[in-house]
Amino acid sequence: MDTRLALAGAFIRDTPMYGIARRRGAAVPPRPRIASHPAPLPLVAQLLPDRFTAHETVKVTSTSAAAIAVRDGEVDLALTTQPSAAAYDLEFISRTRTIRMLWSVFTAAPA
Repeated sequence: MDTRLALAGAFIRDTPMYGIARRRGAAVPPRPRIASHPAPLPLVAQLLPDRFTAHETVKVTSTSAAAIAVRDGEVDLALTTQPSAAAYDLEFISRTRTIRMLWSVFTAAPA
């Protein structure tokens, strides 16, 4: 919507692996608080292990912010990507999967 930008192209590519992660070796309560960006939120229901019958979701601005919230002890779990889990020393407690996405490439609009 920014008139300073022009669409230059688009392509389809899978995201990095997504999963639900905790601090390495941390205990997770029966009703965990899970940080997630709003867009991939439906993955929580798909990936959360069956032993968790209830949870609370905390919305954050990115998968990195979700991982940071776990690292800092603000929440128990994060729906995050493999690069973010690795960067913040988290471990996955769920299976992982990608999201097939349409990516847009923008350039500066001609004056």
